[in-house]
Formats: sequence, C-alpha cells, structure tokens
Amino acid sequence: MWDDDAPDSAVQMVRNHVGMIRRLAGGRGEAVTSIRGGYRLSLETDADRFRVRARQSRLLHEAGRLPESLAAVTEALALWRGAEAMTGVRDVLDLEIAARRLEETRFRAEELAAQCHLRLGRPQEALPILHSMTIRYPSRELPWLQLMAAQASIGRRVEASTETFPQARYHLVEQSGLDMPLLNRFHQELLRGAEAAALLSLTGFPRVP
Repeated sequence: MWDDDAPDSAVQMVRNHVGMIRRLAGGRGEAVTSIRGGYRLSLETDADRFRVRARQSRLLHEAGRLPESLAAVTEALALWRGAEAMTGVRDVLDLEIAARRLEETRFRAEELAAQCHLRLGRPQEALPILHSMTIRYPSRELPWLQLMAAQASIGRRVEASTETFPQARYHLVEQSGLDMPLLNRFHQELLRGAEAAALLSLTGFPRVP
C-alpha cells in the first residue's frame, strides 16, 4: 500500500480496516483470517461474482444457449456501480491493474450482451448498450459494427451509412492513422443492402453454433 514510505500508524490502520471488514461481514471471523505477514480476505466480492457470471455467459453463448447467456450477462453487468471499477483506491498500482482488468472484462461482457440481443432479434434492446459503448470506447471497432448492424435491423440503414459510419471512420481510422479493412468491407455490404444477419456475421464476433 505504501511501498517503502509507510506511516508510523500503518499497522494500526490495517487492523482498523480489518475490523471494519469483519463488521461489514456480520462479525464473521473467517471473513478475514490472519496469515504470515498479513491477512487473507475470504469473502466473495461483487467482482468475483461478476467474473463468474460473465464467464458462464460466454460459455452459454458458445453453446448456442442465447436466452440463458443473455440472462447471465445481464445479471453480471447489474453488479456494477458506476462506470469505473474500484474508484478511490486506484492510486495503488496493483489495484489499478486489477481495476483495468475488471473494466476490460466488463467491455467484453457488454459486447456479448449486445450480440445476444442482436442474435435473438432484439436490436432495439442492443441500441442503448452500443451507443454507450461507442461513446466510452470510441477506438474499439466491434461496438461500431454492432451498432450499424442494429440500425440496419430496424430499418435505419441510411443513418448507419451516413451518420454512424463516418463517426466510426473518424475514431478508428482518421484519429489513429490505421487501416480498418473490416470497417470498409462492412460499409460496402451495408450499401449493397446486405441483410442484417449477414452484416452481423461480418463483425468478427464468435459465431453461435
């Protein structure tokens, strides 16, 4: 926590926090156990539950069990409070790394939730997820592709082509200087009038068996 610059009160501060955790756990002594050199937390946290449900959702999706996959990932995402993980403690390097990993898992879970809605023929439910993702992660390609597929599914193909695609190209190509062949191919298929299912298959997301 403090590297080599711990305050004189460090030991007592840790003990105070351990006591607080035990009280929050209902006084269960096994919630925090003493080990050599410190303590071990034995509680299941929201982060633990989130990881488990997110993984279950992906496995269900791979098995083609889309309604169950959507239910699991929705439950996982409902555990989040706010947009960022572990706010207030990220000045500690190890916790910053852990928070970033959690946020990446959340991003993958949101991708999966949107994909489930689209595969189940519910593009309207996918739209708010995807609009939020393109705002928070403008340099990620898949949410832009999913958003255009969702718009095409509900008859908003012109909007997808003339509004969403230019925004995607700006963030993915012009801002980065990278070539995005998949984005260009997707736009060509969109202009050719490809069906929504065909567009969705171009996103690069793992196909449902």
